[in-house]
Formats: sequence, C-alpha cells, structure tokens
Amino acid sequence: MIVPEHLLIEILKRLPVKSLCQFTCVSTRWRFLISDPYFIDLHLTHSATRPKLLVGFHDPDDERGGVFSVDQLEPHNGRAQIATLPFSFHGWTGPFVLQSQQGLVSLEVGGHIQITNPLTGMYATFGLPRITERYASFSCYQQMHSFGFDPVERKHKVLSTRVIIMGGLDGRLIMESWVLTLGTEKWRQVEGCAAHEKKGREVCFDGVVYYMAWSCLHGVHGDDYLVAFDVRTESFRMITIAAEAHKDIHRALLIKFEEHVAMVDRNKALSCEEIIMWIPEDFDQEIWKKRVFSLPSYWKEIAPDRRVFPVGTVRSGELLFAPRTLSKPVCMFYYNLKTNSLRRSEICGLDDVSPEFCALTFLNHVESLLSPRGLPCRK
Repeated sequence: MIVPEHLLIEILKRLPVKSLCQFTCVSTRWRFLISDPYFIDLHLTHSATRPKLLVGFHDPDDERGGVFSVDQLEPHNGRAQIATLPFSFHGWTGPFVLQSQQGLVSLEVGGHIQITNPLTGMYATFGLPRITERYASFSCYQQMHSFGFDPVERKHKVLSTRVIIMGGLDGRLIMESWVLTLGTEKWRQVEGCAAHEKKGREVCFDGVVYYMAWSCLHGVHGDDYLVAFDVRTESFRMITIAAEAHKDIHRALLIKFEEHVAMVDRNKALSCEEIIMWIPEDFDQEIWKKRVFSLPSYWKEIAPDRRVFPVGTVRSGELLFAPRTLSKPVCMFYYNLKTNSLRRSEICGLDDVSPEFCALTFLNHVESLLSPRGLPCRK
C-alpha cells in the first residue's frame, strides 16, 4: 500500500533530522520529498515549536571544540535534560559559537568562517574578505564577525567588520564592513557606519543583529555603543550607552526581552539579589529605560554555592543562568521575569566530554534540514 503524499509529509515533518537523513535511503521518492525546499520549510516551521538549547564547548589548549544539544523544557517540567553530541571538531580558533540561525551555526575555524548544520554534518567554509589595497600596509587591525537571518527574504548573511588602526596603536580607526549572503561566494562591501570595534557576543532576532561596540580615537577609549545591523537592508544604527547604565552593567550581555533587545550584566552571578536591565526605547532619540527585577527569596535554597551567570533567554522568555565552564552534571536555572519564579534543571549524558574546564556558550537552536545552499558543502 502506498501512503498518500500529504499524509507522508504530515508524518515526516514531525521526525528529527537524523531520522530524516536516514530515511532518504528508503526510496527515490522519499529522497526527493525530504530534500524538497517546500518540505524543508514545513519541517523547520514544526521544529520551531520544539526548540533546542545548543551548548558549545571549547578547549583552547588542544584546539578542540564541539556542540551538544538538549531539549528546552517547558516551565512546568523539572526532569533532567539529556544531552546529545551531534558535532565535534578540531582547529576551532574562536572562543565561542557565534550564532545559531534557522538550524545553521556560525563558527570560526582555522582562520576561516564556517557555517554548519550540526545535525546533518553539512558545512561550508570560506575565507575572509581581502583588505582594501590602500590599507594593505597597515598590519594593526581587528576582524570580527556576525551571523544573521532575514525572515522577509529568508536569507542568511555573514557580516565581517575589519577595524584598521591608522598611524600605529594611538591612531584613528578606519572600519571596513563586508557582507556575504549564503548561496553566493562573493563578499560585498557596505558603507554608512562610524568606525567602531565590536566587543562581546551578538544576538539576532526579527532580522536585526545587535552587538556592543566602542569607539577609539588617538588611543583613547571613546563612547560605548549598542549597534543594530539590519540584515535585509544591510544598514547600521548606533545608540550611545546611557551613562547611568555603566554604573549598573560592567560587562553587558544582550538578550531578547518582550520583543526588544536588552542589556543585563553577564558578570552578575545568581548570588546577587536583583537583576538590572537596560532597554533602548528609541534609537533615534537615544532614550533608555531601566528595569529592576528582585530575585525570589527562596533562590538561595535551590542554588546554594552555585557559580552560574546569565547566558541568554529561552523560548519561554525565561532568563537562563548557567556555568561558564563544564561540570558534571551541568546545573542550570531558569528565571521567569514576569512571575518572579525560579526553577532548576540539570544536563546529563556528558560522560564523553572532557576536560572539566571547557568554556561553555549557550544558544537557542532549532533542528533543520537547511544547508549552506549554493556553497560547496562536504559531509
């Protein structure tokens, strides 16, 4: 009996990526169906309702790194989270996984940018844009990268910014910005932004990449900024960090809060009694809003002597606290900013991951069959 195609699609779109990759061997019909862009989009839409937490680990001593994933538990579910190790690699030169967008993950490996789907094992590697000829004699520069997704035109893009220091270490900054759209192999230079140097990790949602930056002139640290890069229009906006925010936030972590970008202090451990948040309400007028959240009194009972720090928000809107280095089990805490409630969870199943001091990063992730389309991929 032949299963009707519409019914087969309804069944297959609910399956994990690894199973679908195996099912491409069942028949030619199944292979074409699973690789069809229409089905890939359907599967991605369904996967978005079951998000994962992607945890990157990095050991700088032997240049080994990888990622493992766990299910994001609903607020009422307190069971242990079981980790799976989908992808590991050597030669990882970056300190952390840059971003996860629509199932594709951005990494820095061996001085190149690598876009990978950790569940299918497909990846594409490409070199960095060449330095403009008139600046080729200047060896002092910083190269930073961001990875974003435009939900309107459904395109992934890599942003590469190079800050060149003119006249030695105490000179002025010149910035070059380049964009590569996945599906092409050509970097395009974009203009229209004051020179700045990116610092820390970015966050991307609703087609905008946000990151912190600072300006420098004649060797003097200038203003601190929040930068917004629109992935579709490839344009920048910058807002100066409010002076009062510097008193509350010493090392900013960018998160998504109620459909806005917000800053919290990544160095504030769960041992503090409150979470201070700064939200840009108006980029053009440079208006900031301060929010203060008092942690519940019982948190000391469920998190005694735990060195955990804010690492981002999850699909439920909760603020996730997690350790910076690998311990077994990895103990995490979810803080609901609306109900002022806190819950605890553990990640188990990491017996094969070592060493104990691996640096960890945490990202929201969805399973996807997407590949870096149009780029040379290897499996």
